[in-house]
Amino acid sequence: MLLKTQDIESETSGRAHPPGSSQLSPQSPAKSPLQPILDLVQDVAARYEISALSGLLASTRASVGQDEISVAVLGRFKAGKSSFLNHFIGRNILPVGVVPVTAVVTEIRYGVREEARVHHRDGRDPEVPLDQIGGYISERENPENTRQVAVVTVELPELRRFRGLKFVDTPGLESALSHNTQTSLDWLPHVGLALVAVSVDPPLSQRDIDLLKSLYQYTPRVGVLLTKADLVTEQELEEVVEFVRAQLARNFPGTPQVFPYSTKPGFERFRQSLEAELVTGTLERFAEERESILSRKMNTLLRECGDYLALSLKSAEMIQSERQTLKQQVIGEKEVVDEVKSAVRLVVQHAAAATRSTVGNRLETHQADLERALLEAFEGDFPKWTKSLATMLSSFEDWLAGALRDELTVLSIRERSSFLEPLHQVQKQAFRALQQFRDRLSERTMRAFDVPLRTTETEINVVEPGTPDIRVGRVFDRNWELLSPVLPVWLIKAAVHRHFARTISYLVYQNLSRLSGQWEESINGALWGVEKEALRRLDELMGTFERLVGSGSNERALQLRANLARLEKARESLTAETRR
Repeated sequence: MLLKTQDIESETSGRAHPPGSSQLSPQSPAKSPLQPILDLVQDVAARYEISALSGLLASTRASVGQDEISVAVLGRFKAGKSSFLNHFIGRNILPVGVVPVTAVVTEIRYGVREEARVHHRDGRDPEVPLDQIGGYISERENPENTRQVAVVTVELPELRRFRGLKFVDTPGLESALSHNTQTSLDWLPHVGLALVAVSVDPPLSQRDIDLLKSLYQYTPRVGVLLTKADLVTEQELEEVVEFVRAQLARNFPGTPQVFPYSTKPGFERFRQSLEAELVTGTLERFAEERESILSRKMNTLLRECGDYLALSLKSAEMIQSERQTLKQQVIGEKEVVDEVKSAVRLVVQHAAAATRSTVGNRLETHQADLERALLEAFEGDFPKWTKSLATMLSSFEDWLAGALRDELTVLSIRERSSFLEPLHQVQKQAFRALQQFRDRLSERTMRAFDVPLRTTETEINVVEPGTPDIRVGRVFDRNWELLSPVLPVWLIKAAVHRHFARTISYLVYQNLSRLSGQWEESINGALWGVEKEALRRLDELMGTFERLVGSGSNERALQLRANLARLEKARESLTAETRR
């Protein structure tokens, strides 16, 4: 076993630990047999410049340094992640709301005393009152993480029964706030046990399936948390659960567990069932669970690294002319790579050319409703501003700036999925092109060298558009407020009212157009990012292949055999350790 029971029974220091650090116990994972295996793969990958393994190496290295099992709650914004954690731990400590709220990753674990710490990116980690952490976590009080918080950690004595687990609340995916999505995606490599929160209405989208697939790269322990179960009847819930299980079974060989959940009274059985799974199921098998998570990553590392070395060995054993002939059979005259690159560029260019019209046409459908809503609100507020011309001007400008910003932000959130659909389509097309290229490369290496390259393409993460920056200029071209002391309100009130109403219509049109431009710039930037990443991966993969088959000698062959034997011995050791 990698850990002994007393390791998770030992008391913590009562202090939360900053990101990247670990609270190591006497027989923590960092001193387990897995660390030498990781060191071995790192050494071999560096020696033979196998850069294509860099992503998997990084995520595995992060996991080995942890001494807890992270129970991460992930999913779309407004899926009920923060509400679930508040209810499950029995304390309302995480902010919740009707718009995207969580901006910073929050970790909650057992501690001997109640404590909350804010770990800043510059290394500061002040302790703060528990009821003030919302000022660092929430999007409203810490917009776009302007306070530069890396993570907020909370320790609670009442979580003693969960000692050894660390609950992690993450920002929602797919909101208009792209930095929130990126924060959650960046955290994925650290996951131990994952709960993907999915509302019963609608249940399980393709994006949820994609997220589950991404998570399986890092852990075999993935479940679906079916939130807001109180919104449907018992019979409907059974139908939803069966539907979700059927969808999961079609996409995954080992169907993830489904946990219905509700924070409303009368549904306590769902909480009890999940707690039994976590306490009885996970903590009683703590060592086995950690071993399973880490072993999956290690085994994949060893297998892929071994495939690369086997290819290089086969090439090294050949004479120069034969090696060059077979190399050309695999990669041709670089034509195959160039064809894939051209196909990706063409897809991106086509999508980018249509972005402005797609977004603009969609926003245009909301113009009349937006004008009507603002005019109705204006009619209710205008009588409060009639003290003087100066008051009317400043009050209107402040009101309209805030009202437009709020309305357009909500509109962006509502329409975000439709705006980003072309981007996601390009993302999938590029992914498929890269995976098809990998498959073709594997087939060709099998035919030419009798060695496959069983590598898997990872999802291309996209930095998505952020919150629109809405600004409203001055209402009048001249400083009419200077005339405020000499112009009686009764004389100008009607004229000012009409001008304000016209201004609302004009600024709605102007800012919708501006919002279209912002979305176009952001989406096209993300599209170019997909293209850049796809081309980089192609070059990286081909660079790795060419380096491995580019030379041969008896000495190189001897070294490769020795390193292959080391990798095989490590896989045998890993398999034996897992079966204990």
